[in-house]
Amino acid sequence: MGSYLEKFEGAIKKKLRQQGKGATVVRTYSGEDTWIASVAYVPFVSAAVLVLRKNNSEFVSFHARQALVILIIVILALMLLPLILKMLAAVVGYGLLVYGAYYALSGRKWYLPIVTELARTIEI
Repeated sequence: MGSYLEKFEGAIKKKLRQQGKGATVVRTYSGEDTWIASVAYVPFVSAAVLVLRKNNSEFVSFHARQALVILIIVILALMLLPLILKMLAAVVGYGLLVYGAYYALSGRKWYLPIVTELARTIEI
């Protein structure tokens, strides 16, 4: 038994050395959580996901909070900016929502610097 564990540990260390310095192991999620987290990126659904699934999954909560912050920023931009910039904000916002849904569906977390920090402050 010890021999098997030593081989496995050696293989993991070798793989990390091959990837280079600073390589990290990224946790991926699967199952129902990925679908629910990706649906949270549909506009105005993220708040419902937060309320209904708040204690079920940290992964779903992370993506729902991030989607809500992106949506709020886009709505504020659409209210405050001139017409040309509104169109740009709408396209960028839509792209961010699609990209976030892709990451959620693939089972990974996606850290968008300012948005993620704002999302962490939301408490429900």
